[in-house]
Amino acid sequence: MRHLRSSKFRRWYAIAVALLPAFVALYGCGPSAGDGDIARPSATPTQEADSTAPTTPSALSVNVVSDSEIDLSWTAATDNVAVAGYRVYRSGDAVATTLGNVTAYQDTGLSEDTTYSYSVQALDATGNVSAQSTAVMGKTRRKDRIAPSTPTGLVATAVSVTQINLSWSPSTDNVAVTAYQVFRGGALVASLGNVTTYQDGSLNANTTYAYTVQALDAAGNASAQSTPASATTAAALDTIPPTIPTNLVGNAISATQINLSWSPSTDNVAVANYRLYRNSVQVATLTSTTWQDTGRSPATTYTYTADAVDVSGNASGLSAAVTVSTPSAPDTTPPTTPSGLTASAVSDTKINLSWAPSTDNVGVTGYRVIRNGSLLTTLANVTTFQDTGLNAATTYTYRVQALDAAGNVSPQSTAASATTQPTPDTTPPTTPTGVSATAVSATKINVSWSASTDNVAVAGYRLYRNGVLLASLGNVTTAQDTGLTPSTTFTYSVDAIDAAGNASGKSTNAAATTLAVNTVTLAWDSVAVSNLAGYRVYYGTAPGTYIQASGAGIAVGTVTTFVVTGLNRGVRYYFAVTDFNTSNVESPFSNEVFVDLP
Repeated sequence: MRHLRSSKFRRWYAIAVALLPAFVALYGCGPSAGDGDIARPSATPTQEADSTAPTTPSALSVNVVSDSEIDLSWTAATDNVAVAGYRVYRSGDAVATTLGNVTAYQDTGLSEDTTYSYSVQALDATGNVSAQSTAVMGKTRRKDRIAPSTPTGLVATAVSVTQINLSWSPSTDNVAVTAYQVFRGGALVASLGNVTTYQDGSLNANTTYAYTVQALDAAGNASAQSTPASATTAAALDTIPPTIPTNLVGNAISATQINLSWSPSTDNVAVANYRLYRNSVQVATLTSTTWQDTGRSPATTYTYTADAVDVSGNASGLSAAVTVSTPSAPDTTPPTTPSGLTASAVSDTKINLSWAPSTDNVGVTGYRVIRNGSLLTTLANVTTFQDTGLNAATTYTYRVQALDAAGNVSPQSTAASATTQPTPDTTPPTTPTGVSATAVSATKINVSWSASTDNVAVAGYRLYRNGVLLASLGNVTTAQDTGLTPSTTFTYSVDAIDAAGNASGKSTNAAATTLAVNTVTLAWDSVAVSNLAGYRVYYGTAPGTYIQASGAGIAVGTVTTFVVTGLNRGVRYYFAVTDFNTSNVESPFSNEVFVDLP
């Protein structure tokens, strides 16, 4: 066998001999007599068998993908020679053996809503096996069994002798609507994507058709069919062509692109599309009145015309021609690198970016935002961006690069990083209690309540009058409602808010009736004296000076409230109270209060 003298053959033969035990360990088989020119190798006195097992795989993790799939990944094991593969165990049973030093596995065909335990062990080429890794758990998702809502608002409109257009309001689903089915006369005629319009063509003229629609989700759940909608195709074919397109304009925006636009045509039924011709050759059929002709040659002149076609195939004549020349040299200069990039976390899921604008020899057209080394989005010519849907308390690193209309790209900016805020406070304060309302004049009512509590802090209160928000207050427990109508009952309630905007429920209601015009209600604390005969009320229009002489105040008995009537409007009155006993011994005046009558 002359080929055994080849060094290249001997090298590959040695590799095959080294890997043969791995195939035996992994698959329980090996070459047998008659399987080729190479016989099963046997140990020689110069070979020492490898008896060192690989290290145990570490950092095994699971990723639940669906109701029937869990993906695994782990950190590679090491071996004194080489790791030949891995065994994957599910709930104690070996379910797969991988060949080569791969560190991932997709476990499919699982049962929904079921928890599985996984571990992994490494094998080397001679069949040595590591210990199994630390087990991790994963639970498949519950299969979606909820059907979408029934489509509503189905409308059928006949647009020609052979076509009826359908439209409907979108359905909703607990996960997502993925498709719709259209039925004509009870028979399925179309299976669509997640769209809410359909054109039914090739129909008979002057014929009525009835349609229904049902929605589907990704799990195959189907809604009920919608309420039917009918339409009748036109009785006669349209033979009137559209008007000729006018105001055809061409603009070369680069050496390889010409933008075209024109005024829309009109038709007795409807314009279906436009055909665009370059140098007398049709190059596009489109429904809009604009088109970008790309891939043109620099420094070249092109002539364009357009015509309109209706749904019956009637074509207008060609428009007036327009001639456009592309510039001779393309822009190859990239914009300058964006500078001053800043990143600011504004919530637990949002980071705001801003940067100084780049410059370009022609004009900057947009920016690319790169997050953690991967392209996140491409923007228009703006210098701010809000990145949303982020993880709380996580650091993200951003760079920005500028683009121009020719596709030139600047270098990436200096990196800027920000860490999202922790998960926000969502616990509302307790509902305020002890709400009371007291009328103090014909136009004023005082409201008070007991303070609420919060897991962080109460930031303020909102006062409602007759169910309508009256005022947003700070962290206070009293308020005065002024400018009211005399002799009128008002009802008040209060809720509490914290700094995160969480609001408690509204308190129970408290009502009070404003006093009649020119009246004032006084209230005072009772006194504990022996032989108390009652109280006297004094008032006047100057501090410390009262209309009634001492000992001749208004006797009100032993009550602790009193309404003073017959007062004049537009005057400030000062009030004080004394108490007296059965011997008519009178106390000094109480503290003095005043009220301005409106």
